[in-house]
Amino acid sequence: MVRIIEEDIYRLVTRKGFEETFWKTLRQWRAEEPKVTQRRVFEYLNDLYEETFGEPKFVSFDSFRMYRDRGKRK
Repeated sequence: MVRIIEEDIYRLVTRKGFEETFWKTLRQWRAEEPKVTQRRVFEYLNDLYEETFGEPKFVSFDSFRMYRDRGKRK
């Protein structure tokens, strides 16, 4: 698995940056393991955010998904 670099950790601070890092990481991981799930990538990033900043960015995958998909409906 491709791991996140320190520069990307700081992109997680904003919701937009988190979403961009999510898609980037998902593409990289799927290049190595095509069956990797969106939930797995989300949990990795959300856990990394929590380890770094002391609390999760999103309370659940569903809350992230609703945020992510909200932009598509506009």
